[in-house]
Amino acid sequence: MNKLEVIFAYNTLIVLAGTMLLGIAAGITGTFLMLRRRSLAGDVIGHAALPGVAIAFLIYASIAPEAGKSLPVMLLGGSIASALGMLAALWLRNVGRLPEDAVMAIVLSTFFGVGVVLLSIVQASPTGAQAGLRDFIFGQAAAIRISDVTLLAIITIGTILISNLLMKEWALMCFDEGLARVLGYPIRTLDFLLMALVVAVCVAGMQAVGLLLIVALLIIPPTAARFWSDSIGPNIWLSAIFGAVSATTGGIASALVAKLSTGAIIVVAAAIVLIFSILLGSKHGLLLRWWARRVMRQEARNPPPA
Repeated sequence: MNKLEVIFAYNTLIVLAGTMLLGIAAGITGTFLMLRRRSLAGDVIGHAALPGVAIAFLIYASIAPEAGKSLPVMLLGGSIASALGMLAALWLRNVGRLPEDAVMAIVLSTFFGVGVVLLSIVQASPTGAQAGLRDFIFGQAAAIRISDVTLLAIITIGTILISNLLMKEWALMCFDEGLARVLGYPIRTLDFLLMALVVAVCVAGMQAVGLLLIVALLIIPPTAARFWSDSIGPNIWLSAIFGAVSATTGGIASALVAKLSTGAIIVVAAAIVLIFSILLGSKHGLLLRWWARRVMRQEARNPPPA
């Protein structure tokens, strides 16, 4: 089978469709997350999902020991745990009045610590070998099915619609929360909706890139977009494009090279896009800035005649 046949094989196209949709949703959502200065929120959500996945597996195994693992049940458990993690972070931030980075570090380490303990319990159980929790940690894009693509399509369409509907409110909340409060915007509700969208994207992407790497897909594309534009609208769409390109590139590379982790190569592809943007970005690229400084120095040395 040649390379084109591998790329256009049915299973490969399913994986590419799923990862591309994930890249679009993560890029759009990550833009607001980065502007909100909550880049670690995706990391918190990903790490917080581990105990939920483990608990869901243990409960399902006790109810139906011969049925093996159930992906929807485990994703539901991860969703609940991730939501609890974000609610805990919001509660500590609003009630405990702790610094943002301290809140994220506390929730991340606590939930992941509980998840590691539960992971050892799962592995020691009779059906522990069937859990496949390693796939949730590091991702297994090859296991994406048409039902997963449908779910990702729904989440991506929802992300696009909600982001367009709440762009003005979220932008004001991200740039000037105090002014948004004075104008009467429901900050807590807006914050909750943003975090709920992040949870949905993270949980949907766990199978593709893993809970440890999902934060990279949330943050790297929006960071790359900042080197091309200072406007939030173009930033959102550039982030979606960069996320889709990174995910598609990683999916193709993993299809062509045996035993290459899809999640890891997607992150590497996103990092390459970031490096390209840092160097050649039309707004803040290093080469553009270097050329502008060079032109200014030449004009200073050779001023135009009066």
